[in-house]
Amino acid sequence: MTLPGPLTRGVRRFTLGSGPLKRTSHTVEFVSRVVVLLVVLLSVPAALAVGTAVRSDLAAVARQQADERTQVPAVVTADAVVPADAAPRVRVPVPARWTSPDGTPVEGQVLARPTTRAGDTLVLWTTSDGRPTGAPMTPAAVRRSTLVLAGLGWAGTVVTTVLLHAALCRLVASRADRWWTREWARVEPTWSRRVP
Repeated sequence: MTLPGPLTRGVRRFTLGSGPLKRTSHTVEFVSRVVVLLVVLLSVPAALAVGTAVRSDLAAVARQQADERTQVPAVVTADAVVPADAAPRVRVPVPARWTSPDGTPVEGQVLARPTTRAGDTLVLWTTSDGRPTGAPMTPAAVRRSTLVLAGLGWAGTVVTTVLLHAALCRLVASRADRWWTREWARVEPTWSRRVP
């Protein structure tokens, strides 16, 4: 059975054909291309599996953070002091006081807008013992982090494989060039003689 012309040419181009001019280097390049193709194909389900595991871990971290962190009102006790060259959206530390989830009064520094004045109330995330902390991870942040981590892992695998393939092809081509140069140096003197 003969395959249609373009398909036959495509398969032959991928495998570099066969015949007396096919060398070991051609086989090495073919095997390298097959490995690249397999890595690209198999890395997709692997990235999906890794993404599922990462998402599960991050979701557990988000749940733990939501359980451990509490929003409390914090009352600012002094006006914000802003450097003259500060950007309008910069956050500056201001002294404030708040009550920890266990009822203990706490005083400390919180970040606020430059326009914050004494007596203003800010919403602050705290740990169970009243220390300021960041907001817990949201479901959107979990999805974003999962996509970034799984995507970087997949892209890194594919790019590394392609670069290794390219390096191998360059090495094989360099060796082939040296071989052809040596063979031509041996044959060329007999071909360049003038026939009387």
